[in-house]
Amino acid sequence: MNVAVVNLFDPPPGEPVRQGRYLFLCRALVERGHAVRWYSSAFSHALKLPRDPAAVAAAAEKEGYRVTLASADPYATNVSLARLRSHARTARWLADRWARESGRPDAIVVSLPTPAVGRAAAEWADRTGAALVVDVQDLWPETFGRFWPCGLGWMNSVLFARMIRDVHATYRHASSIVGVARGYTDHGLAHARPGTPGATLYLGVDVAAFDASVRSLAEVGLEKPPGERWLFLAGSLSAYVDVDAALDLMEELRTRGRTDVRLHVAGTGAMEPHMRSEAARRRLANVTFHGRLPDAAFMSLEVATDLALLPLRLSAYVFFPNRVFDFFAAALPVVSTVQGELAEVLARHGAGVTCASTDGRVLADAVERLLADRPPDPRDYRDRRGPWIGRYDRREIGRAFARFIEDHGATVRARGDQG
Repeated sequence: MNVAVVNLFDPPPGEPVRQGRYLFLCRALVERGHAVRWYSSAFSHALKLPRDPAAVAAAAEKEGYRVTLASADPYATNVSLARLRSHARTARWLADRWARESGRPDAIVVSLPTPAVGRAAAEWADRTGAALVVDVQDLWPETFGRFWPCGLGWMNSVLFARMIRDVHATYRHASSIVGVARGYTDHGLAHARPGTPGATLYLGVDVAAFDASVRSLAEVGLEKPPGERWLFLAGSLSAYVDVDAALDLMEELRTRGRTDVRLHVAGTGAMEPHMRSEAARRRLANVTFHGRLPDAAFMSLEVATDLALLPLRLSAYVFFPNRVFDFFAAALPVVSTVQGELAEVLARHGAGVTCASTDGRVLADAVERLLADRPPDPRDYRDRRGPWIGRYDRREIGRAFARFIEDHGATVRARGDQG
């Protein structure tokens, strides 16, 4: 098959960022004999810098496929009008490009977000007769609702009415739906045509790359005092992360006399300045901020900690946070507030506990219980890691994604009225 892959955010080959879902998908498709072109963005979402077209093209050629970098405007923050304007420009550029292209893809794989790009890909599929595989990674604009002041959430559906129409049009055109968590898959299928096939394929973690990055603490300039227990809060400190709850937890542990517990915060984001200033105001000497760490330091710190924290706001539209797969690779138990599928997975594998609220005392109870139940284990983290990690390995997920496209991308069912 000729497969067009449309994703703006994942790092393409040749970019100095950890390899993601779409690189492994493209690689798996090529390995299975398909011709692949990946439509990405000329602006790196992760680095907030323009991409190097020559480096990307050369790296993609070695991988056996091609990458087209669509025009995009730069933006400094993830939550901004500048970002939305950039995506709108990219959608127009791609729609114009696809209108002029003579080649006909057999299957188009497009990720949501972004809605405007999703609709452009859906119209391309409708025009060419290609199968459309929609990969749901986040719920736009529903997730924006958390930024509205109390009582003004109703404005979300009014202000983003065009975005809602774009998303629904994309779902209606879909030949199949994939989601990175069950909640996303179910959401897509609820808006797709009856009988549309679906699958949940997690974001996962590149286990081999993770293991290759781990170093001793001394090699990355860190040291763990004897008897000290470490907690880990990592990733993007965005608005859906309840950073105040994490600080309440550490304040509660201090009140309980737990001078042996330290929280390591490795990440940046909109809430990082607030968290730093609030920790200083509370005089929390048991919290260490690292900012954004290089991969080796990040993963080495991760495997040296005792517990990971996922204090997400209960109103967040996050069903299975990406960072949890790193915790699985590090054999790191999780104290989470995410209900639903993740809670089921943690319970099934004995990989942590789920709290019913973000109250600091509730979190402290869970942390103390897990620390008591799991004394320091001298074994290498790989020996402590469960064999079930294979289900979340990005390489295997990429292969499963490629097989799903083969199964549901060869034919397109009659479409009827698409609206």
